[in-house]
Amino acid sequence: MSQVGQEPQPSSEPAGPVVLIGPMAAGKSFLALHLSKFHGYGFVDTDQQIVERHGVIAELFTRYGEKYFRDIEADTIEAILRSPEHQNAVVSVGGGAPMTPRVQELLRKHTVVYVQVDVDTVRPRIEGNTTRPMLQPDPIARWNEIFRERRETYEELATVILDARGDREISTMAEELHDIIRSTRSA
Repeated sequence: MSQVGQEPQPSSEPAGPVVLIGPMAAGKSFLALHLSKFHGYGFVDTDQQIVERHGVIAELFTRYGEKYFRDIEADTIEAILRSPEHQNAVVSVGGGAPMTPRVQELLRKHTVVYVQVDVDTVRPRIEGNTTRPMLQPDPIARWNEIFRERRETYEELATVILDARGDREISTMAEELHDIIRSTRSA
């Protein structure tokens, strides 16, 4: 595993989608969109794909339960990662997606970037939030609880850790990640 800022380990895997994982509100989609816009990668947000095909995620959770949603999520991620159309894409997945064993297996075949944040970084993004069902009724306390449960899995799946804590500029993080991706693909 590489930390951004350290020499990346060469990858023997062929070029393919780069997957961004991390907790809710880490900025994964924003980072993927920036990489797309300024560095020429494709951009895929799995949550956005789910909403377009199945409806609002909060409603799916409420109406059908988490297992139903996680099955749809795993199907969506599998389709994206296998699609030739997305081989040069940065794929942002939901914070809970890597907790599903099927998704874990899919991710082990790809470059996986853990977008590392802490509660102080995400606090302004989630405080008072009512749109994320898993953060209710107390977004900060729930975020901390969920993060503690998931952090080890994020770290285990990561081939790269991108430190996104604090007030780091998105352009700086995108440039660092772009350099890592290029060096692992050319190795």
